Amino acid sequence: MQNVKQQNVEQHNCPNCGASLQYDPSSGKLVCLHCGSSIDFEKSNAVEERDFTELATFSHWKDSDVASYRCFNCGAVTIAPRTALSRKCPYCSSPVVIEDVSGSLVRPDSLVPFELSVEEAAFQLADWRKKKHFAPNKFRKKPKADSINGVFVPAWTFDAVTVSDYYGSVGYRRTRTVRRNGKTYTESYIDWHRVRGVIDQSFNDLFVRANENISNSYFNKLQPFPMSKYRVYSDEYLAGYIADSYSVQPLDAFERAKSTMLQAINRAIVARYNADVVGDMDVDMRILSRSFKYMMLPVYIAATKYNKKVYNQYVSGVYYAQNRCKVCGASPVSPWKVLATVLACAAALAGIIYLVWRSKQGGGGDEWSLLSTIKSVFSRA
Repeated sequence: MQNVKQQNVEQHNCPNCGASLQYDPSSGKLVCLHCGSSIDFEKSNAVEERDFTELATFSHWKDSDVASYRCFNCGAVTIAPRTALSRKCPYCSSPVVIEDVSGSLVRPDSLVPFELSVEEAAFQLADWRKKKHFAPNKFRKKPKADSINGVFVPAWTFDAVTVSDYYGSVGYRRTRTVRRNGKTYTESYIDWHRVRGVIDQSFNDLFVRANENISNSYFNKLQPFPMSKYRVYSDEYLAGYIADSYSVQPLDAFERAKSTMLQAINRAIVARYNADVVGDMDVDMRILSRSFKYMMLPVYIAATKYNKKVYNQYVSGVYYAQNRCKVCGASPVSPWKVLATVLACAAALAGIIYLVWRSKQGGGGDEWSLLSTIKSVFSRA
């Protein structure tokens, strides 16, 4: 793994006025918010995988570089430059306190730098809120979150080369016509076939979240983080941002990655036979080689309060399309909007049933035929 020179926080001061420097996503440089100076620094995209024999050889941040902050409200642990004397939790906006455990804090191998400014992230978030149609209008029209912070979220990534023996069944969806009680029906069924073979599968950069601060569902929705944006870690990228600490150990994370691999292998088996589903399948996966990286991924974390409850939203710190990024998170739900939608759907369904009944009766009919029509509509649904 390429060695990265460690730099102290003191070296992130402006050489012209002495004020603190901050990483600027638009220019990729350190900028001084006081005098406007812009300072470049050495960057590298020569990110390398690490062999599993290196799991015990992580480098650590120097005690003078960063400190660990723990939120006593939600329990989140974050890392920030020690010059950040006061800090609010990015997850719930509560005050956090410093814990001097920096000696145990592991430095990442690589990261994806922020591409969005906090103002751009706030714009993306406001647009996302407007589209939450079941949320209360007060929440949808809220001009901004109560807090929004750029956080480097830790992740383990794994590469693996596998070969697997498999034996089991795959199925094909079929339809057939049957007669019961004098009536003709069309029913679906699965046509099962036994299969056996060997399949090779390679995996590149399987992401596994390295802590529980963001749910796995939201973590997956923030992806992808393109390989073209990977950079070798350098302290300058952290200037002005926060970094989460990992709590999921790498070997535990790899077990989660293996589960993802097995799911992908099952899908590959189905595709090999052009089948529709997989049935009972024994897969003996052998891992020929494996490697890992400890990465930091850029995420803007917003905490929005509504009715005394905090809702977290997440904005990917990189663009996945022109001027668009991934946004996900929680939002309150208006029970009145849900009720109105249910009633509207019920009214529409009742109207459809009535029209079907009228068409069958040629404009007339009785109550029993109406009930028969309703039963027919729901049985087809």
